[in-house]
Amino acid sequence: MNKRYVLLLSALFTTSFSIAQKAELKDAEKAIKKGSISEAKAALNKVEALLPNASNEQKIQYYFLNGNLAVEEIRKNQNFDANVENVMKSYNKLFELDKNANSKYVKQATEELKEVSQQVINKGVEDNNASNYKGATKRFTQAFELNPQDTLYLYYAASTAINSKEYDTAIKHYKTLLDLNFKGNDSYYTATEKASGQVQSFGKDSKMRDLMVKQGTHTDPKLVKEESKRPEIIKNLALIYYQEGKMDQAESLIGDARKANPDDMNLLLTQMDIYLKSNNMGKYEELAKEALTKNPNDDVLLYNLGVTSYQAGKYDAAKEYYTKAIAINPKSENAYLNLAILKLQPDEAITNKMNSLGMSSADNKKYDELKKQKNVIYRDAMTDLEKVLSINPNNQEAKSTLLGIYRALEMTAKANELESK
Repeated sequence: MNKRYVLLLSALFTTSFSIAQKAELKDAEKAIKKGSISEAKAALNKVEALLPNASNEQKIQYYFLNGNLAVEEIRKNQNFDANVENVMKSYNKLFELDKNANSKYVKQATEELKEVSQQVINKGVEDNNASNYKGATKRFTQAFELNPQDTLYLYYAASTAINSKEYDTAIKHYKTLLDLNFKGNDSYYTATEKASGQVQSFGKDSKMRDLMVKQGTHTDPKLVKEESKRPEIIKNLALIYYQEGKMDQAESLIGDARKANPDDMNLLLTQMDIYLKSNNMGKYEELAKEALTKNPNDDVLLYNLGVTSYQAGKYDAAKEYYTKAIAINPKSENAYLNLAILKLQPDEAITNKMNSLGMSSADNKKYDELKKQKNVIYRDAMTDLEKVLSINPNNQEAKSTLLGIYRALEMTAKANELESK
């Protein structure tokens, strides 16, 4: 008799809990509809304490209402970050419990996730435009988590993470993108927001974009098709590894990528950059020659080869590369400047010889000969420096060097004219 009484009492408690939960869930739903955030929270807090004994249907309703409440707070711009996290947590739990894509809760939650995602994206764009790259990284990561199909936002998050020097985050996101076989050349929909004038991406959601245009908040709808971003991802990942001193990983990554894409110039240039930064000049020049074979009219590449040749003490080769760069691009300011510096390179040795001479007749004769050599060097470099200033009058290095040459050659009028500019 006692045992049966205990079982009956237990059943009564369970029934009471169930009735209480239903009442609180109904109260929460009503509170949300009338916009009473505090009442809804109070009701849901009571339900949360009883969740372990709740039915699957009640749990589904609870997580829907909890997410729905967070959406309402986001709409009122209250506790944005905390509520975005709450929306994701609640609706993910809802989707886990309710597998029916056509249920009223799942359908509404799916639409609200899209709405929240767009607000998160907008804030990410604002953060990025304000150079708040850390904030942008967080927003774009959230946008991906809200809709894992939109891998483009994970790419944006990785890119802004580099700008904010959050390299571990960038590596994590880039690895995920590579694992997902992300290429970034998918199409996505954009429109310009009238209020801000900013172009906003709607990802693959053409319906949301079209709705915004129809409502009059956005104009100029477009379908954007991007080129593959995979080479850039590999390049950035390799350069991060290099920056962290992980040269083996950097070289291995870019090497494997080039085997798969031997004709990709971006990957070739990245591999060159890694060898240049690691001071492996032999490998760099080997790849540079390969690059020149593929693109012989690349003045930037020729200029860079001139720099590396100069650093390696190969002055004749450096002069040849700078000269070729200038022939292709007559406005190559840096090539002219470096060519002038290269021409002035023997000046120090000549000056030291002049200073070591004595006062004998033979030494005086030698001194005059060395001075003539200096003047020839100065006049040769002077032409290139004047060319630099004709391209960019604000190049201070060229200006100060040229001023020194004018004075050394006793070109007083030229020196005074330059000084007055």
